[in-house]
Amino acid sequence: MPEPIIQISSPEDYPTPNRAPPPTRKTLHQNILGKLRPLPLQYHWTFWFDKHSEPVPSSSPEEEYGSRLTVLYEDVADIATFYRVYNNYPWDKIRPRDTVHIFRKGIKPVWEDPDNLNGGCWTFRVPKANSQPFFHELAILVMASELQAAIEGEHDHVLGVSTSTRYNNNLISVWNKHGSNEKSIKILENTILNRLSPELRPIPNSNSYFYKRHADREGYQGAIKQAPPDSKK
Repeated sequence: MPEPIIQISSPEDYPTPNRAPPPTRKTLHQNILGKLRPLPLQYHWTFWFDKHSEPVPSSSPEEEYGSRLTVLYEDVADIATFYRVYNNYPWDKIRPRDTVHIFRKGIKPVWEDPDNLNGGCWTFRVPKANSQPFFHELAILVMASELQAAIEGEHDHVLGVSTSTRYNNNLISVWNKHGSNEKSIKILENTILNRLSPELRPIPNSNSYFYKRHADREGYQGAIKQAPPDSKK
């Protein structure tokens, strides 16, 4: 399990990840960062580490929560803090089936959280070679409220973004609050596809990505029943 972040550097600027971006990606980031630098983010965000483990029959829900979720950085309020955390995290050390989430502060990245109960997520199967730039761009679009602005008229909310490591690819997801709002879900899909850099975009209507409500996932009902009363805290 990756160690919690202890030391954070303070770069003069906010560097992007090591891979040199093509002009299209550079333009995308410059436009978004230009909006963000003078002001704090619209919402505050929390980095979480979610350690995969098989359920233990003798363990209580409280013990499972305690061993599964770790707060890496509790309050990301501006883009400078985001990059200080992001650039210092050991992304290459994440083990298969472990997950890193970036969620609105106060919302846990679990189905059981009241804000997630009726929600769902778009999930993208991203090849290893593209997984880090894909997650980076999607995280920026989420935290900069670019995706939120697109579905504001549908009274929906983008709650977070996750990257889960697999052996051959990563599963990268964007969570929204209302999993039954088909119009909002479609708007979210179109906005993601349009705003990602061209070389990262999945083929529309392909099997490389899908939307699924949390309630339709295996284990959802059991998780809801077993969740501790203070699971949101």
